[in-house]
Amino acid sequence: MKKILIIFVLLLTVSFAFGQRRGQTIKWFSLGLKASVGNSFLLNTDVLEDSKIQPDYFTPAFSYGGRLTFSHGENIGIGIEYLNSSFGQDYGVATDSLAYTKSIDIKTSDITLFFRYSGQKGGYFEIGPRFSTLKSVTEENDIQANFRNTDNLIDYYGPKFTSIVIGTGLSLVRTERVNVNAGVRATYSFSDLNPNKTYYVLDDYVYRPDYIPTATTNPITLKFVLEVNYFFAFWGDASCGRGRLMFFQ
Repeated sequence: MKKILIIFVLLLTVSFAFGQRRGQTIKWFSLGLKASVGNSFLLNTDVLEDSKIQPDYFTPAFSYGGRLTFSHGENIGIGIEYLNSSFGQDYGVATDSLAYTKSIDIKTSDITLFFRYSGQKGGYFEIGPRFSTLKSVTEENDIQANFRNTDNLIDYYGPKFTSIVIGTGLSLVRTERVNVNAGVRATYSFSDLNPNKTYYVLDDYVYRPDYIPTATTNPITLKFVLEVNYFFAFWGDASCGRGRLMFFQ
């Protein structure tokens, strides 16, 4: 967390310095609320190559939270987000003796640092790293009533993982104080959810794979995003020639 804050402060410092060299460009500060809904997938090549498994490519994913953004002029923005997210994977299992479905639900808290470029007509592009911390992991199985209720599944997973975030969208409402945006955002985790290989997503006490799993498990999400940003202050030039932070009344 300290490293994240240090990076954010350094980005703010560079942006202020750049703005001063360029002259009288106004720097804006905004707070935002955002929510998103879409699809998630746990990419694992062992699962994809298993003929007895049919992964569901449309498993719901959700997130909500807030953001702080510093904008240099009308085009360049950097910021930090805090989100609560839920994603996972559904599977269909079909062997010679049985058929059933299984689902994994994962909840995380996420901190994202982002760079955003906004065009003159309201479109935007953003990119940045996301740092996630696991909050809970649960599994359900439709042929076992008390499936893994006694297991603390989160112990099998890596407690933290890092993803790349890429998004694009457009502004639906643009006023002096409020900006409403809609867009799409994709994330891909570079980290393996099971780095120690002590657990396999298909090993559920019912289906036992006849191979030794070695592939990584990497979360992927694609979501529609709605965000509302409120501009609460700006950095302008006072009459004495020095810049200062001024809050809207």
